[in-house]
Amino acid sequence: MTADLAGGADAIALFAVPGYGLTELFPALRRQPLPRRAAYGYLLGVAAVAGSLYGLSHTCGVALRAPAVWATASVPALAGLAARLLRRRRAGRAPRPRALAGLPSMVRSLGGPLAAACALAAAAICLGVFAEAMTNPPHDWDGRMTWCTQARYVRAAGTVDADVLLEERWSVTHPQYPLLLPVAQVAALEAFGADPDSHLPRAVYAAFLPALLLVVYDGTRRAAGPTAAALAALATAAAPFFVRGEGGAESTYSDLPLACFYGAALVLLLGPRPRAESSLAAGLLLAAAVLTKNEGTALACLALVLGWRARGSAGGAGASHRRPFRTGAWRFAAAAAPVVLALALLASWRAGIPNREDESYPHLVHTASLWPGIVTSPLAFVPVMIDKMNRFRHWAGLWWMAPAALLAGRRALRHPRLRRYLAAAAGPPAIAWAAYSVHPLPAFLAAVTWERFLLQAAVPLTIVLAGALAEVWRSLLPDPSYGGKAVLSSPPQKVPGGL
Repeated sequence: MTADLAGGADAIALFAVPGYGLTELFPALRRQPLPRRAAYGYLLGVAAVAGSLYGLSHTCGVALRAPAVWATASVPALAGLAARLLRRRRAGRAPRPRALAGLPSMVRSLGGPLAAACALAAAAICLGVFAEAMTNPPHDWDGRMTWCTQARYVRAAGTVDADVLLEERWSVTHPQYPLLLPVAQVAALEAFGADPDSHLPRAVYAAFLPALLLVVYDGTRRAAGPTAAALAALATAAAPFFVRGEGGAESTYSDLPLACFYGAALVLLLGPRPRAESSLAAGLLLAAAVLTKNEGTALACLALVLGWRARGSAGGAGASHRRPFRTGAWRFAAAAAPVVLALALLASWRAGIPNREDESYPHLVHTASLWPGIVTSPLAFVPVMIDKMNRFRHWAGLWWMAPAALLAGRRALRHPRLRRYLAAAAGPPAIAWAAYSVHPLPAFLAAVTWERFLLQAAVPLTIVLAGALAEVWRSLLPDPSYGGKAVLSSPPQKVPGGL
């Protein structure tokens, strides 16, 4: 058991360490407290290591074996180390050791006793998920049918262009699905020479849960403060579907990773005073979203549009407007460049793979006519969607409370940033609605995918709900220190540590 846990920690470190090195290159992430920086680092590490291996395997024929994995993981780690040493050398001083903070100071840095208790409870849930992942094999349907199976094909062939995918005579389910997470599985197995039935890949998926919670915390604290953010993160961890549902942390689906990539990119793009470096980090995460699932392409495009709108709203007039426009254009280019490269890689890789045993949505749109389907098909799939959302054992009543919270705190939606988060949260359900409208079996498709689309919208939706509830709290117990303003419109609080 101890060896299994240590192996799982090693598999997580394979991506977390290079990703942490990458955060050294982005000032906004480098200044984050350690837990949040580690969360963004893990996501960037999966994006950089698995994404690079994906591209090198397809374009350069690099074999997906241990030497390539370690070499690819070493580059961002060493780049981050070099950047740190260079920055300290330019500063002309040696790093001073930090004194260990006392327990009262650590509790204050977390936002108070309540926030500290939330952090401990959420950490316990994450540790439980990790322990379960390292003691049981994958038991989810799509994980075993699609993602883990694709990983076996790719590892056996040593390339993402495996013959079993390229040759139409082989029966393969969803052969054109993006392979970022299967490549991450292969990287973890090859790096440590693990058996094909090893539990190491499950550790890679389990680590996305704490990453999601810390991204939720980071985005929500700007909308509602640290205490509300800690409560929002704990509520997310306690929702049964996020842990045990189809696509949750205990599965090997790609929906939770997609929720992390999409949500983290939104927090970086829509945050206060964004910089070009933050936009580049967001672009890397959106590129990972493109290479994670089919709907990642649409979500990445939506995030880029919302990020561009956020830049455009800050402009002025005349000569003063031209500089913000140029700055916004640079930021948009920094975010869009990795997405364009990911789209080119995905298109090139798919070009040689015949589609079989999978829906062809361009063909369905052409034959079924999208607009009539959107109007008439809901009679078949909306009841299924409502039934899924009403299942208390999955969502603990979340979808009963969310409309009431949005209605009661509707004044918070006057803030442009919350409105953009709301538009981002509507993206995955809108994609689902369009897919169901043209599918020949809309009720069946909704039954197996609707909750996973809701999971993909977790980060922006949680931020909006927290902002609305914070508005309700302020109206019930007004605090004169806010001057009647929402947290979003006030200067960010400086917290010495914390999550």
